[in-house]
Amino acid sequence: MFENNFTKQLVLIGGGHANIQVLRKLCMNNLKGLHTILISEHFEATYSGMTPGYIHKDFSKEEISMDLQRLCFNAGATFIRDKVVKIETNYQKLELQNLPSIHYDLLSINTGSISNTRGIKIENSSRCFFVKPISLLVKNLSEIDQIIKYKKNKIAIIGGGIASYELAFSLSRRYENNLEITILGKNILKEKNLNEKTKKYIKKISNYLGIKEIQGEVVSISEKFLTLKNGVIFECDLSLVSSGADIETWLSNSSLNKDKNGFIAVNDNLLSTNNESVFITGDACSLENNFRPKSGVMAVRQGEVLKENIFYKLTGRPLIKFRPQKNWLYLVGTYKNYALLNYFFLSFHGRWCWKLKEWIDRRFINKFKFSSGKSMTKKNFDLEESKNIKMYCQGCGSKASKYTLVNFLKAENSNTELSDASIIDINTSSLLQSIDHIKLFTSLNPFDFGVISYLHSQNDILSSGGSVQTISVSQALPFSEGIIEKFYMDYFMKGIKSESIKDDSVIVSGHSYQSKEPGITITMNGVFEKKISKNQAQENDLIYLSKPLGTGYLLAAYFNNSELLSSIDFQNLIEWLRKGNSKASEISKSFKSNITTDISGFGLASHLSDICKSSKLSAEIKLNKEILINKNIEILKTFKSTGFDNNYSSSINDILISDNNKLKNILYDPQTNGPLLFSINKKNQIEFEKKFLLKLGFSPIPLGKFKKPEDKLINVVD
Repeated sequence: MFENNFTKQLVLIGGGHANIQVLRKLCMNNLKGLHTILISEHFEATYSGMTPGYIHKDFSKEEISMDLQRLCFNAGATFIRDKVVKIETNYQKLELQNLPSIHYDLLSINTGSISNTRGIKIENSSRCFFVKPISLLVKNLSEIDQIIKYKKNKIAIIGGGIASYELAFSLSRRYENNLEITILGKNILKEKNLNEKTKKYIKKISNYLGIKEIQGEVVSISEKFLTLKNGVIFECDLSLVSSGADIETWLSNSSLNKDKNGFIAVNDNLLSTNNESVFITGDACSLENNFRPKSGVMAVRQGEVLKENIFYKLTGRPLIKFRPQKNWLYLVGTYKNYALLNYFFLSFHGRWCWKLKEWIDRRFINKFKFSSGKSMTKKNFDLEESKNIKMYCQGCGSKASKYTLVNFLKAENSNTELSDASIIDINTSSLLQSIDHIKLFTSLNPFDFGVISYLHSQNDILSSGGSVQTISVSQALPFSEGIIEKFYMDYFMKGIKSESIKDDSVIVSGHSYQSKEPGITITMNGVFEKKISKNQAQENDLIYLSKPLGTGYLLAAYFNNSELLSSIDFQNLIEWLRKGNSKASEISKSFKSNITTDISGFGLASHLSDICKSSKLSAEIKLNKEILINKNIEILKTFKSTGFDNNYSSSINDILISDNNKLKNILYDPQTNGPLLFSINKKNQIEFEKKFLLKLGFSPIPLGKFKKPEDKLINVVD
């Protein structure tokens, strides 16, 4: 990813069926000079074609989901988990809900749609769930389960299209005899592409499953009732809105042209009709003078054109036109292993239709799955204006541009005079100082990386019994220009600052330069609160970890596309990487801990053996799954970080451990922002564990105890 000299920034908003095809193309093709960002509210994209199958338990959550973080990793893109709240097309700028703004040279919007509730008054007390976006329905399914499992419920599905019937069939199978389903719609099965035979099939299946239908327009939804426009009141326990599509507020408020229904108008190249820097696909757009119903099929077909047009636009080639089909294949799941097929005048219902549907769906979603250790050979292409890549200086001239730096400092109201050093008054004669550097993980949000870098460095100060006072930051930014350089500087520094504020520490100086290996170096200065050294361990003191281990081998598994590590597993890993140790340090000091050290790159065995050597003691420890971030031991057995072998060779002679111990590899696993290891007097055990749980929301991890010196520094008992 970072071998490019970035000159253009492509931003993809939403992990919809079209944008993911752009990322897949980037997995196999490298556009020299292009920096790509995906912004999505979710780590996973839900494939709508398989969602009904998931509802009636034919597919698992993993089978219907596409891992966006991993897709970005393989595409050489950066993944940002956040929500866009505003677009300023005049400045080609996106405002995000939680993170700094992002500029773009080329933008692709594929956010899908939200449920259309225009004309419906929905009371807060109502049990109302929206079918769009489909990911929201999947997320809310467990809540719907809780409502339905206690008694027979009346469910209302608002909307009379084919999607409402497919949802009704799925819910009927999921909950069997525990509910009554009624479909209410102003127009029932009015899709032009549905033939009469198919409509008869749908009515027959609905009757067999006891699904009722009422023709009418819903105008209000309360806790127990729906009210129709004609005054009829319908009793229900919960409702699902499947009444068509609408777009989000930030899009409707944008300056992009809209059609008469409020959707973004695009030409046959899928570009905004009034902005040639913005592509829009899927439910959020409408083709100029060529209206088609909103459909996942349409988004998939548009993606095939979008992925080419983005490349063509960036490389200066003529764009191709999207030709929407007048009719398309419907495959609707009905009973178990049965589906209904509709195509022009053809209509069939049977097992073979289900097999065809499953084959088509799996064939599509498997394009976005990655095999363990799979490496892709990429074809290289040049951006239109980057034929002559400049040679970048590797000395002092490799610094980030003054323009980027000055703009950032002005925005932060910090050091606007660009002084070379800062004067800090500290009323102490004893200072702590540490320095740490870590490289940016490919595809990781640079803001999160800034947070992790700060916390990783902070551990050195905490483990010495101090608190952070001042920091100096050196940023290695990827070779880039303009908005891309600004993106990395903003996100690195805002991430760091979000943590320094918590410490009330001051960023006093810094340096920035461009490099093929982006990363962050932080020098921290702190003051002593309690002097701690490695020679103060006491016999019988208990040994604890402040949080679990495993960042090294789990990142290795992720970078190798291991199927053992799911999207949810990776989210959990990032959450632990973003979790600091300052509160744990405060608690350990309040219990007069004699020993504190941070578990970092050299691993648990090395850090613990150093304490034992200095204190002339041994440690007896026990390893169990609670010590691991991820409880799947198979990942620990299969993957090793690049630093593992060095850690193993330097520590193995100090350890007594059975060859059969399944967790032995965790002793040598290098940690980024790992836990603190500290000792607690045994008499304080209960009170300490209680206070730790109260303050942090999770328990400290008991590891073992210090004991009289033995032949080995560390004895791992079974």
